[in-house]
Parts: sequence; C-alpha cells; structure tokens
Amino acid sequence: MAQQTNEKRCMLAQTCKLAGSTACVNTCGSFIAMHGLTGAGGRAGAAGLPAEYRLITLENTPVRESQPKIYALLDDYVATFERQFDEGEERMKSLYLHSTEPGTGKTTTASALLNAWLVAHYIGSLKRGKQPLQQPSYFLDVNAWQELYTGFTRPNIPQDIAEQNSRPYYRQLELAKRTPFVVLDDIGVRGATDGFRGDLHTIINYRCANGLPTVYTSNLALEEMARVFDARLYDRMRDQCGVLAFGGQSKRGRR
Repeated sequence: MAQQTNEKRCMLAQTCKLAGSTACVNTCGSFIAMHGLTGAGGRAGAAGLPAEYRLITLENTPVRESQPKIYALLDDYVATFERQFDEGEERMKSLYLHSTEPGTGKTTTASALLNAWLVAHYIGSLKRGKQPLQQPSYFLDVNAWQELYTGFTRPNIPQDIAEQNSRPYYRQLELAKRTPFVVLDDIGVRGATDGFRGDLHTIINYRCANGLPTVYTSNLALEEMARVFDARLYDRMRDQCGVLAFGGQSKRGRR
C-alpha cells in the first residue's frame, strides 16, 4: 500500500521540490521539523496558532480575494522577511490590521503572515548552515491571555486555581516578549486593569526597543489604543508600524 504524502498538510509544500513525490511521506525530516510526527506539533505547533490556522498561507487564504489591495502590499512585506538573517539591515516594520467589522479576515491574515515567517526562517536558516529556532514565531490571543490574568487576580480565588492561571500567563508573556515574530490578536477589545495594561506595555515596549516585528489585529483603529490603554502604549505601537484597514462585512461561516 502506497504511503500517503504530506503535500496537503505541510507548509513547506509550496517551496519543496519533493512535494507530492514518494519522498513526501511521514518520514520526511523537514515535515517532522515543521509539523512533528503527527502533523500537529513541531515548530508550527509551538507557534501557538489555533488548529484552523496552522496551514493558512498568503496564497491559499480566501481573504486574498476579498482584500486584493492589502494582499498586494503583504506580498512585498513578506519579501522583507529575509532581513531577519542580516544584522545591521533596515529595521523591519510591524503591522496593525484593523476593521470596524469582525470577521473580515484580520486573524486569518495575521496567521498567514506568521506562517510565512516560519517558513522563511526554517528555509533561510538551512540555506545558511544554521540550526532553525524551535520557536521563531508566536501567536498570542490577547483576550484569552487577559482571561488568565483575571483568573489569578480576582479576589478570593483559591491558590491552586490562581497558580493554574498565573503559570501559563507569565510563560506566554515571556514568549510574546522575546520571540522574533509575534502576532498579538484582538488587542484592545476589552477594558484593562493597570496591572494587565502594564504587562502588555512591557511586551510592546520590549519588542519596539529591540526591533522585533509584531502584527497586531483589532476591531479598533490604532488611535483608539491611546484611550483603551494609554498614550505611552499607543506611541510605542505606532512606531515603525504600518496600518492596514480591512473593508467589507464578516465572512465567517462562508469558507
């Protein structure tokens, strides 16, 4: 019985000369490095993307058809990902993706950009004789992260429950702070306490100060961050950050 190839479940398929051939099977070293033995781990799994977005690319996403002008700009943006290997190159920009309507493709697009970085990092590292990082990109759902914060800062929370929330909260904080490429999804949707706002500021401030590219998604315009958080955080976010406004109505449920 012929072994099934990995072509349809590997992000490297679009650039791999062996895609679809008899060599494109579960034993492929690059597939394992990117997706793990089961296809749900590896570097793609470590990035923290929700399962539905793990194979999304700029080429296969349905959002490209509905947002053609934005995707033309994103093709040029992804071409700059090679700079991650060149010290002293021009600083890479961050991106702020927003729309007043939910479901216009912001998170899908941000996920595609994260996957593009992951592929560029893996292939670029091998070409240069370097060991690819195990976690070169990371996706942080800011709403879910804020739920963890609430889960250990509310009054009268049992200690064991508080610890169950605080441990992943601070682990995710460090990942979002230091990982080379990060998506901060749904930023500014809810009000924030001073403590949570301070932790988010820590992430953004560190990334801006160290020239680490970040993709933000929000239903609010970038200027609204001065109100939701504060002027300092807004000023940091807009520094070296391109703003892309997504038009149209929600496409959820139409895949």
